Amino acid sequence: MKNRKALLICYYFPPLGGAGVGRPLALYKHLPAFGWECHVLTVKPVAYRVYEPELLDGLDTSHIYRAGSHDPQRLLHLLGIRKVSDVSIHRHRKISGRFFPDSKVGWVKPAIRMGRVLSSNNRYDVVISTSPPISSHLVAKQLSTELNIPWVADFRNFWEVHKPEQVFRYQRQTERALNLLKSIRQQATAITALNGSIASYVEADEVIHNGFYSDFAARWKTPQQSERFVIGVPGTLDDICPIEPLLKVVAAVREKAPFLFDKIKLLQVGRVNIEWLQPQLEKYGLKGQCDLHLFQKRVDTIKILSQASLFYLGLPSPEEKGVIPGRIYTLFASGRPILAAVPPDSEVEKLIKRTGHGFCFSDNNISTAVDYLSGQIRLFETNTLNIIPLPEFARQFSSDNLAKNFAHLFDQL
Repeated sequence: MKNRKALLICYYFPPLGGAGVGRPLALYKHLPAFGWECHVLTVKPVAYRVYEPELLDGLDTSHIYRAGSHDPQRLLHLLGIRKVSDVSIHRHRKISGRFFPDSKVGWVKPAIRMGRVLSSNNRYDVVISTSPPISSHLVAKQLSTELNIPWVADFRNFWEVHKPEQVFRYQRQTERALNLLKSIRQQATAITALNGSIASYVEADEVIHNGFYSDFAARWKTPQQSERFVIGVPGTLDDICPIEPLLKVVAAVREKAPFLFDKIKLLQVGRVNIEWLQPQLEKYGLKGQCDLHLFQKRVDTIKILSQASLFYLGLPSPEEKGVIPGRIYTLFASGRPILAAVPPDSEVEKLIKRTGHGFCFSDNNISTAVDYLSGQIRLFETNTLNIIPLPEFARQFSSDNLAKNFAHLFDQL
């Protein structure tokens, strides 16, 4: 049977890097194995905070198509700016509410025009759009109508990170956003979401979790014998993904069990503002306990973090209860337990409890996290930590399984 064709609409795609490219890249790489040829309609080069062109190495890129745009990041690129700082990203989030539905709306019309050209040369059986940005759904909405083919609207977040009620300053904008979500629900053939909270909010038909890159997961190694208990601190650190809860726990171990504290080393790999991080390390007297590696390629990240016996993950407040950082699936693949500072009843807590592979705490029960960490260090001391890379429970979160779930959905349309 000849492969059917899916047109994937996504703004974030390699060479752009970070968590936002994982889901669309998984579809592009793995859908063909399940009977679906995937064509990607994305944006031409834009100014961005991190690039990972190596994610396309070894792939056939002939079905990746890039449309122009008038959005701010594309315009910055045309002005010669290639990389934007964390400060710029923070400012961008503050002004993003001035655009509707988001700051990428300048990409919509050029993408629709290119989609028409692609459809004249290909017979697509389904169009799928993944957000953020919500603008991607506007492209798919129009093309689905013109081509008269099924449309799957996929939500990786509520709107951006947060719900429209938190994004927009004025009630009129919020109402407009809610009306757009309603129109997506009415027109889309199916709606998918990354987790239960998002699914409930957008009234999705199916939850399809993100996944770790299957080819990278095989690179995880068991930690080599060492005198130090290494706590890996992977991924972006900022106000949305804070490190202070971990520092509080480690400092509390120093007070309660200094002989265990002396064995602890923090190993940071990922994007972070040093001027934001250093004062926090100094506040808790942990500057000498932390090795900083900053942003690394994914292959190098796994090599470095394979020293770790435990990983830390943090979210700050109930506003982020519905957020699942993409790195958690890679951490599952590592086989290490996760110490997570997250709001009670959050999606991360539900996922960790479901897998039974970690411990969650908040500011209200730091003492329990101290006990958990102390217990893990004692297991380390007696060489009884049972770390198995790519454990059986994690396989459900692979990138190829993600694509398999979408392919199954497409088959039903």
